[in-house]
Amino acid sequence: MKTPFNEASYLAQVRRLRNLARIAISQYPVQVKSINFIRHGENTTFRIDAKDGRTYLLRIHRNEYHTKSAIEEEMSWLALLSKAGLSVPKPVISNHGDLVRTVTHLDMPSSRSCSLFEWIKGRFIGESVRTKHLYQVGVVIANFQIHTPRTPVIHRRYWTAEGLVGEKPTFGSIDSLAGIRPKQQETISRARKLVLKKLQRFEKNFPERQGLIHADLHFGNILSVDKSLGAIDFDDCGYGFHSYDLVIPLLSVERILGERKSNRLSEYKDSLISGYQTKKKWDANDEKIFPYLFTARRLAMLGWLNSRSDNPRLKAHLKSAVDNGLRHLKLEHHL
Repeated sequence: MKTPFNEASYLAQVRRLRNLARIAISQYPVQVKSINFIRHGENTTFRIDAKDGRTYLLRIHRNEYHTKSAIEEEMSWLALLSKAGLSVPKPVISNHGDLVRTVTHLDMPSSRSCSLFEWIKGRFIGESVRTKHLYQVGVVIANFQIHTPRTPVIHRRYWTAEGLVGEKPTFGSIDSLAGIRPKQQETISRARKLVLKKLQRFEKNFPERQGLIHADLHFGNILSVDKSLGAIDFDDCGYGFHSYDLVIPLLSVERILGERKSNRLSEYKDSLISGYQTKKKWDANDEKIFPYLFTARRLAMLGWLNSRSDNPRLKAHLKSAVDNGLRHLKLEHHL
């Protein structure tokens, strides 16, 4: 009798998902040469090399994270951005004429939504990130926010105040984190309520500074393409604060710089906002809410890690993330 999927080892889960990938890719107009595993994290991704020389990315969506309708909203935005000439993954239409396929396999406890994209050829900037890259990222983010569908976001309203730090946030509750001390939990819950009030006030006063955003534009999702930048992994895109999109790359830079160079973060921030301002408004109100959006992201990621006990590798990171989060709460908000 096979071990239940959620209790299986990381490699065992990947092997089962590869079997699902074989079925999924057969539903697209691709003559497969090879299927190569990339990552098993939030979703599971495979690189598909076709016999005609083309390359694709197959994404198997995490179970019960997005509805099929929500995934279709993501696909529609990507199609629009691609049509506008921006470097993003272009969705591939299946043999059935749709962009999202529901696939089943005996090794899996339930069906999974799958989607296929044209591969973007570029290189990750990673550790070599410079202030000039942040300026370019600011321009990219502004372009994304300008090119959005006219239809309202219905299914992906993830990054509102409630979605980030409400009682039932998108990434999962942070009011009862596993394996932490009562005093730590008290501090985290107090911070959540503080940030929620600040974001709710901004949300009410500046509704025009919200819309469809990428919401996960760290430097693992940013590529150098020709002489410009491209972005991948729109899986977390949704309705939320425009300035939240600027938080993610800065947090990514903070990690890359490390503690010894963290005093340079303000230079990167200035470059990022300068790029953003070439096409979008930024003023003192955005500056005032920015630190609370930083904290909202740190808190939201605790909820995400806490909810991913089904993934052995992600589960192991929760304790260090809590320690790091508490340190920043003390430095930034004196909690």
